[in-house]
Amino acid sequence: MKVLEDFLYPDLYGEIVGSINDLPYRVIDDDNDAVKFEADLDESICQRIKQCYEDKVAKTEGFFSAGVVCCEPGYFFNMHADHPNKLVSSVVYLCPEAGNGTVFFKEDRGDQGKVLDEVLWHPNRLVTWRNQGQLHMYENKTDEPRYTLNIYQKKNDEVFEVRSISEVIW
Repeated sequence: MKVLEDFLYPDLYGEIVGSINDLPYRVIDDDNDAVKFEADLDESICQRIKQCYEDKVAKTEGFFSAGVVCCEPGYFFNMHADHPNKLVSSVVYLCPEAGNGTVFFKEDRGDQGKVLDEVLWHPNRLVTWRNQGQLHMYENKTDEPRYTLNIYQKKNDEVFEVRSISEVIW
C-alpha cells in the first residue's frame, strides 16, 4: 500500500472539486439507510489523472478509468475485498475538508481482537494498493457527503460487483 499527499495537480484537483455537484451521478448502492452514487469522468480528465498517477506513483496497468463516488452521511460499506478483475485499487479523498478514511484489516489475533489500520482522511491524499484480496471498509460519519475519486486499473472493462465477506470475518 502507498499513501501520497497532494496527488492531483492543483489545477486538476480544483477542476474536479469545482464541478463535483454538476457531475452525472447514478445510484450504485442503496441497500443502506444512506445511498452511494458514482459519476464517470470524461476521457480527457481520466487522461490527466492517469498522467498524475504515472508521474507520481507508477506506470498504470490494464484498462484505466476514474469516477467520483459520493456517499451520503451515514453511509457504511462493510469489510470487503475488491473484485479480482481489479489490478490496482486507488482512492483519492476529495471533500469535505474533514472526513473518514479507509480502514484495512491487518490480522486477527483471536481473543485479543482484530488489528485494523486506518488511512486517515486528508483532501487530495491518495491511497493505492495492488489488489491481492486486501480486506477494507469505509463509511461516512460526517454530516456532509463524502466525495472520493476512485481510480480503476482493471484487466478489462467489465463491470463488477464488490465481494462482501463481512459475514465470514465479523
